[in-house]
Amino acid sequence: MRNYGMLTLALCMNGINAYAQQAPVIADYLGEFEGQEAPIMIQHKKQYLHSSGAVVTDKMVNFGFYRLVAGVKNNAYGAFNDAGKVIAPFRYDEVNLEAEEDNAYPQQNYAVVIVRDHGRYGAVDSLGKVICPTVYNEIAVLDPHLLKIKKDGLWGWADMKTGQVLQAPQYDEVDQSYVLEGAVQISKGRKVGLAAADGPIIVPLEYEGFDYLGYEGSPFFGYTKQGKTGIMHKNGTPVIPAIYDKCSHGPGPDIFAVTQQDKTGFVNAAGKLLLPLQYTNVESLGNFVKVTMGNKKGVVNAAGQEIIPAQYDDIKSFDGGGLIAGVGPVRNAYNDHGMAPYFAVTRGTTMGLFDSKGKQILPVAYTDINVVIYHNQAYIAVQQAGKTGLLDSRGQTVIPVAYEDIPVLSTTTYLYNDANAGTDKDDFLPVANDGRIGLFNIATRKEILPPKYEGIEWQNSQLMSLRNGDTASLATRNGAIIRGGRQYGFFTAVDTNRIVERRYDNNESVSVLTDMAGNVLYTNTYWEFRDDQVTRLLMPVNAKSDHPHFDSGLLKIWNASRKNLFVDTNGKEVVFEGYSFVGDFHNGLALAGREGTPDQELFGIINRNREIVYPMTLDDMAAFNDSLLIVTKGKQVGLIRKDGSTFLPSVYETISAIYQEPLFKVTSKEKEGLVDANGKVILPPVFDYISYRERTGLLEVSKDGKKGVADTSGKMRIPAKYDELYTNRRGDDSLFPILVKEGKWYFYLDANGQAFRYKSLKRQ
Repeated sequence: MRNYGMLTLALCMNGINAYAQQAPVIADYLGEFEGQEAPIMIQHKKQYLHSSGAVVTDKMVNFGFYRLVAGVKNNAYGAFNDAGKVIAPFRYDEVNLEAEEDNAYPQQNYAVVIVRDHGRYGAVDSLGKVICPTVYNEIAVLDPHLLKIKKDGLWGWADMKTGQVLQAPQYDEVDQSYVLEGAVQISKGRKVGLAAADGPIIVPLEYEGFDYLGYEGSPFFGYTKQGKTGIMHKNGTPVIPAIYDKCSHGPGPDIFAVTQQDKTGFVNAAGKLLLPLQYTNVESLGNFVKVTMGNKKGVVNAAGQEIIPAQYDDIKSFDGGGLIAGVGPVRNAYNDHGMAPYFAVTRGTTMGLFDSKGKQILPVAYTDINVVIYHNQAYIAVQQAGKTGLLDSRGQTVIPVAYEDIPVLSTTTYLYNDANAGTDKDDFLPVANDGRIGLFNIATRKEILPPKYEGIEWQNSQLMSLRNGDTASLATRNGAIIRGGRQYGFFTAVDTNRIVERRYDNNESVSVLTDMAGNVLYTNTYWEFRDDQVTRLLMPVNAKSDHPHFDSGLLKIWNASRKNLFVDTNGKEVVFEGYSFVGDFHNGLALAGREGTPDQELFGIINRNREIVYPMTLDDMAAFNDSLLIVTKGKQVGLIRKDGSTFLPSVYETISAIYQEPLFKVTSKEKEGLVDANGKVILPPVFDYISYRERTGLLEVSKDGKKGVADTSGKMRIPAKYDELYTNRRGDDSLFPILVKEGKWYFYLDANGQAFRYKSLKRQ
């Protein structure tokens, strides 16, 4: 959008000089910077210093794009840029900053300063070059490349970059054309025309108006002459005469809907009538048009052919995202999922389906039809007699119309969890009847499980847990029930071919390890298997919701009579002697503990072969982030990776992460330092404090009571030698300029540490 700053006064003054290479100025006080300005007082007069340090004004009245600033000094207006260069001297009655800054569309960007002197307007560019002398009644931005200029009541235009007058003022109005890109709409009296940006007339001043047809980049636009409308080519040649009450876009860029006496037909760019004026209404559906004849609907394609006759009560079109196409010429929206549009037609209370060529692929026999997207694939969901089914994009059955609901395609919630399923989990869809769910494989187009379960949970890529109240079952990925109907029991797949059964017999709980055939491989009177009983410290976040399972061929037996008891996949016991604790293995590693003294237990990490990966020297271990553990040794902490390697030695008092940056703040002897993600010391722990400023990527630091600024590479941008330091309070992406105090003097520093010329004994 444009940035305006209209400033009006009636006095002209000379500009001010930059501060560089000039003698120091002693101020009554200096204030902190807030954005591009800081309040200062010189000789008992309050003024404002610009962030360049080069310009002082009585007031800064507008901050524009590209950090241009308009201000007033001694009752006159001027403008200057971010470097402090005065581009419009402080001698004008009015200054207007006009600019556009859009990184997404840089071709639309511009910056110009419009000035007024004694009632006459001129313009300068952002470098201070005079574009237009102050001789005009008015100047405004016409488009990103042109200025409209007014003289003696008439308008023309000039090049915004060079100031060259491209069309002398001779029109009642000139505006940016919205029907022809880069052109200028001219008007005189009640007639309009079009001119090229460099001045030549494209369309003479003979028309009452022009209409945009809705196609970006189209070579055609509508025009009105003597109250009738037609279509014109961008070269100014009418292609359809002005004989219609209305002309609008059709289904294609060179086909148009034309209307006379409330009847609409279609013509092409050659003026040929493709369909007679017979429709009472037309409505855009992307590359198609829904037409109405009487109260019946049909569809016309981009070639101007009626592919669905106007025989239906209603028609809705689905785009490639499964959405109903809205009104408007939205082009090529149907290719997002490789699917051409489909048209659901309604006759009475039933619906059918046509493809984009007008071929009927579903009879008018369904109560509802919708196109849905499931994992980037388009399907057709249909309802019939209260049941739902799923068809492919050709109308072939994927899931028969036999279910009350297909939950993942609706908002209904059921207990279905496929987080631990295999890579083909998208092939499996839950289906529902009577509030119970089953499972359907849409790749094989077969029902895997009938809809009779309250919950289905994949335990791994091969096995699923099924629940019905207090009864549990276990099924394979093909739907075979291998454990079934055990009341109060549970089944947990701890490997692709190993299952733990929790049986409740005679009010007693028994945990049993079995193979797929049900053969008991291991049991233990004291073993109470629980899904939530597992040490997860070495696991990444995305694995912490998993059930306990075999890792490195071992499964931990919790609550056993022996410490550190595991079993292998054959049910053979494996005991890790010599440790007070060994946790579950993950990627071949496990937490382990040993008793040091009667009141002390030390921890470390071991591997499957009982080898020590990290020594048993730690008083505590805890999660720091997804890849690191914070470890405590006495009163000192460090960081280790989950593979047991050292990231930061245990020599610090505290360690904390800094926002989203790969940086860590550490303390040692109550002093703070900074370490990077490779463990390299960026700033040694010698600072009183380190404060990270996220938006700037800089650090405020204090050392021995003196303040400074560092960057995240460890470079001191401002040495820590100042008694006081105040950063820019609204600097957005910069802390600078900063106000510092050294000794008795306050002064400003820029981002390079260079001092401005202003100094004071007092801070505001």
